[in-house]
Amino acid sequence: MDSSFKTFLEKIKLTDLQKEDAKTKIKSVCEKLHSKYYPNQSYDGSTKLLIGSYGKHTHIRPPKDIDVIFRMPDEEFDRYNSLSGNKQSQLLQDIREVLKEKFVTTEKISAWGKVIVISFSEGSHTVELLPAWQTEAKTFRIPDTENGGSWHIWDPLAEIKHVKDSSVETDRTKSLIRMLKSWIRNCNVPIKSYVLEILVVEYLKQKFNNQVNILYPELMLGFFEFLKTKRNSSVFSIGYNTFVSLGEEWFSKTESAYNRAEKAIEYESSDQMRDASLEWQKIFGGDFLIAQDKIFVDTLETKILQLSQAYPSSDEEFITDRGIQIKRDMQHTLSIDALVTPNGFRAGWLGDFLAHPLSSFILFKGKSLEFKIRETNVPTPYSVFWKVRNFGEDAQRAGGLRGEITPDYGRHAKTESTLYHGEHYVECYIVKDSVCVAVGRILVPIGANYE
Repeated sequence: MDSSFKTFLEKIKLTDLQKEDAKTKIKSVCEKLHSKYYPNQSYDGSTKLLIGSYGKHTHIRPPKDIDVIFRMPDEEFDRYNSLSGNKQSQLLQDIREVLKEKFVTTEKISAWGKVIVISFSEGSHTVELLPAWQTEAKTFRIPDTENGGSWHIWDPLAEIKHVKDSSVETDRTKSLIRMLKSWIRNCNVPIKSYVLEILVVEYLKQKFNNQVNILYPELMLGFFEFLKTKRNSSVFSIGYNTFVSLGEEWFSKTESAYNRAEKAIEYESSDQMRDASLEWQKIFGGDFLIAQDKIFVDTLETKILQLSQAYPSSDEEFITDRGIQIKRDMQHTLSIDALVTPNGFRAGWLGDFLAHPLSSFILFKGKSLEFKIRETNVPTPYSVFWKVRNFGEDAQRAGGLRGEITPDYGRHAKTESTLYHGEHYVECYIVKDSVCVAVGRILVPIGANYE
């Protein structure tokens, strides 16, 4: 299951478009304020500081808020601090008016508490901007409009360093935080992100010290067990230099997650990978993919070998025939599937039909299938190749056993028709820097009893 967790981690990372959307929005917001408060200086990004999940590199998709500090000029603090009334509210409202000059197409710009929230009409990111003054101690003086208004001292750089240092020591901190954020979203667990980060760092320090090769299932089960001990306790917030009470609203959901994780590990120990991944999916949601049982994978490999011997094809190629080496450790993952609309069923993925525990699913002849890369953790850019291998008497008589390898030309998809009765397979190769780094395969059964 450890490889399934690694695939899950890749799936919840921001896409390239989402990353670009975040960069564009941060720059446009901070550049506008910079031109207002530093009119004689060109904008170079030095007046902004990413905080929250983006500052700690623990953000996941779907994207939500981008938290950013805008460093205000020192003289502006003296001016606002000399005002009467809720001077913090006046600060936020003034910045809101500056931003409204530029962002006329936003859904809303609101100001309350500590931040100005810019909700854009396009894309998924919302910018939460915190105006602040950096002190000589490298902390920040920030506004709070509630209860008549006040100034607070906060140290976001210490929070960022806290996560970074743990990540250097364990190489698991950020990954664990990202996955647990998916749990919080999927199960609606009432734990704030910054509290979760504190808990993860404490857990890793207590339980694993400098160990780096802990498998993710064990790591996750251990965290839920650790979290259960925190009922009605508190954690120390470095940023605010105070203790934060945890309460117990989250406890029942943590117990449930622990029981499911324990059950998943029991399933895995019996090679029941599908049942194991189903338990993990209950914790993390649909981004955690369903794995096949080991016996299914072994059976598939054996079946293809037997069919290849029974129906040899003079057209069959292998990826190495093209001068492409295969990476031996094959750390990257690749999952391919085909969109199909079988009679009497909704349109869906062929792999889901085949993987159902009660499935005796067989395709009809004459169907159009579009094979696609469903999941991969190979970083772009890369090239894709496809192979279609047919078996059976139908294909042999028609000279359609095939097996040639064809380039993808950037589509990351391949369209085929179900022409011959029998069990066939489609294989996909991802090639990066002239090396095959990932292989995906799917069985395509076409029933002899269905015309």
